[in-house]
Amino acid sequence: MAVFGAIRVRFRFGAWIKGKRMGVTRRILAIVLALISLALGSHYLAGEIYGVYLTKPQLVWDYLNWLIAFGAIVALVYHYRKKRALDRRQHDDSVTFNYLSTNLMLFAAMFLTLWFFANWFEQLSVGDQDAGMVAGFIWIAFHASFVILGSLTAWQLWQHDSDTHGAAGEQTTQTATRLATPSGLVVGGQGVAGGALNAPPSSNLGTNPVPGGKDEDTGP
Repeated sequence: MAVFGAIRVRFRFGAWIKGKRMGVTRRILAIVLALISLALGSHYLAGEIYGVYLTKPQLVWDYLNWLIAFGAIVALVYHYRKKRALDRRQHDDSVTFNYLSTNLMLFAAMFLTLWFFANWFEQLSVGDQDAGMVAGFIWIAFHASFVILGSLTAWQLWQHDSDTHGAAGEQTTQTATRLATPSGLVVGGQGVAGGALNAPPSSNLGTNPVPGGKDEDTGP
């Protein structure tokens, strides 16, 4: 029994360490994605103001494109994993707000990722040639959309740990309630004690109420 107890404690400690590491990784990714969205949004709004003082303004976009590529992959992987986790938890076909928002964010991440890499690879192949009005409008629409997606994804990554801990705590409480029930039965979320099932019969079995009256018919 001591060996099994030590194995159980070691397994729980390893799971706790793994959860802590994943939590720290999510927080770091959330901060990085928030900084990428902030840098892109700031340059998107104020780039025309200080761009006249730069010798090569296009270099800023070249560096930002590498950061956007990393942020797009992070957002796509996170929303894909979130969708898979929701499918494992939800076994019915009910359409909830969580279901709609999760699928919407996944499709938005997929669309923006494909959109970005298609335009970026085309820009790299063109080289230093000036982009036309259509290509410029496409980049403007993409940058505004990615700032919104990146900010929402960073917020969800930051809040992911608290949601996971809350769900785990609720599940642990329910499990503890079931384990504390001797009979192993749960009715309406409440444990049914085994003593109530094994209670001795009432001593008033010999008295039968008379239908429609207040007197009792006592047996011989």
